[in-house]
Amino acid sequence: MIYLLEDDSAIRELVVYTLCSTGLEATGFAAPSEFYDAMERTLPELLILDIMLPEEDGLSILRRLRASPRTEQPARHDAHCAQQRI
Repeated sequence: MIYLLEDDSAIRELVVYTLCSTGLEATGFAAPSEFYDAMERTLPELLILDIMLPEEDGLSILRRLRASPRTEQPARHDAHCAQQRI
């Protein structure tokens, strides 16, 4: 499962559609509050966070996730390296 937190609906819908069309499972959220609710139910394998969001910015969300014992050690992927392997 991939979670995308993006307040721009056009971008969010395009990214989720693209991920799902390649066979991946993805869910998009417009606001951090929706994202946090989903995180309580299910932890994703990958997060894609927008930086400028309503309610809270993406960097503070990342800091909050790193401070929580439940999400402090997420897998890290280098997007540049991943792009080169495609």
